[in-house]
Amino acid sequence: MDRRLTASVRALGVAATTLTAFSTVASAQSRQNLSAQVSGSMLFATGKDAEFDPGTPLGYEAQLRYTFSRFSLGAGYERSQSFPFPGSNLRLELSFGFVEPRIVLAVGSRVAGYAAARIGMGKLVCTGNCPILSLKATYGMGGGLLIRLNRRVSADAGGQLFRVSGEFPRGFVMARTGLSIGF
Repeated sequence: MDRRLTASVRALGVAATTLTAFSTVASAQSRQNLSAQVSGSMLFATGKDAEFDPGTPLGYEAQLRYTFSRFSLGAGYERSQSFPFPGSNLRLELSFGFVEPRIVLAVGSRVAGYAAARIGMGKLVCTGNCPILSLKATYGMGGGLLIRLNRRVSADAGGQLFRVSGEFPRGFVMARTGLSIGF
């Protein structure tokens, strides 16, 4: 694992432990145990590569989340444009399923801060004539803010640092905003 990512995971763990010890008991991320979330995202590569366009790839994700106390567990799907090639119509996109545990770290009257981890499996999907690519593992961590809009709906603004394994090992920073609806 990349040393910067390892140090970041360690720092996030210390911060989560400290905040958890001193924060109030949370009513969690949603007043309902089950919720569905849809988000739009922007993806930024953490490294530079002359072969790829450094533009800002857009993406989306959807997930179902089960909440219990200050913890929740989500499972979902993410798709993001990640590798546009300049001067051609060839694009590689990230397409993967994931599992995302979260813990609420601090709670206000309408806002809650959380830390999250994410692991998943997926593919780089090609929009041109490419060889078939195998499944890749993804892993990362992040955090965000949940803003309660009403009893059933919350806005979610968050970020994540993650890596994709395989032939194109690469790190990404993702910023996302979305809505979560509780059932």
